[in-house]
Amino acid sequence: MKLIHLSDTHVGKGNNAERLQALFDDMATLGRPQDYLIIHTGDLNDSAKPETMQQSRAMLDAMHAKGWRIRLAPGNHDCGDAVHVGPTEAARFKAEFAKYIFGDAAQKFPVLTLTDDCALIGLDSNEGEMNFWTRLMAEGNLGDKQVEALNKMLDEPEVRKRKVVLYLHHHPFFNAFVVNADFGDRRYGSHLFSFFTRSFRRLKDAYTLMQCVRDRADILLFGHQHFGLDYSTEGQRYGIPLSLDGSSSTAFQMDTDRMRYRVIDSATGKFETRFVALP
Repeated sequence: MKLIHLSDTHVGKGNNAERLQALFDDMATLGRPQDYLIIHTGDLNDSAKPETMQQSRAMLDAMHAKGWRIRLAPGNHDCGDAVHVGPTEAARFKAEFAKYIFGDAAQKFPVLTLTDDCALIGLDSNEGEMNFWTRLMAEGNLGDKQVEALNKMLDEPEVRKRKVVLYLHHHPFFNAFVVNADFGDRRYGSHLFSFFTRSFRRLKDAYTLMQCVRDRADILLFGHQHFGLDYSTEGQRYGIPLSLDGSSSTAFQMDTDRMRYRVIDSATGKFETRFVALP
């Protein structure tokens, strides 16, 4: 199977809807939709406003009508914004996009999708953030209940005999390398904030997650930090052959002249990066 990984498209901000459509148009040139499965690792939307969700939902529905399969993980912007998440917004997002988050599975996380050769497991990295104090800063937390359920799911016979693909929004490595702020574009305030808060925007229970999935996953996909880096060296410390940060596929808040997404061969672990010019 070929997996298409994109992330952090932030529809509702600027011309990101037009940018996402350009990415979808490029995907249409790849071949038969039934040979692919699109995985979006969160922040589909820039906010949890109903009108924003309706706009992005219409775009996904159009792709689905053409035969594309889509799986979606909730991002913090989908369930709130950059600095908080909320249960009301999260429930609204899950209700609006249930078809793409859960498919035919029960509407709870982790969510399991089985194909002939893959077991795709989606996580909600906002689930443990919904208490009054913890939902501030939106750095992500799976919570003990979700990790325990994931632990059991990874032992299921139908999962163990397939390639395991884990996907979530927040950065899952608790001590991985980061990119230092670059002051060359003169956005000093933005970069200082980014530099000093970077560690707080990683998953709170990243260490627990890594111990749970050690040697039991083949591909790990995520987003959130807009780096777009290949973290496979870090993932291999935990027995995960391929780990990829999806960047912002629409190049939101990135100084670049091109958008990008990855096409991953689940059988071999090899991937191609597709570049699309900004509209």
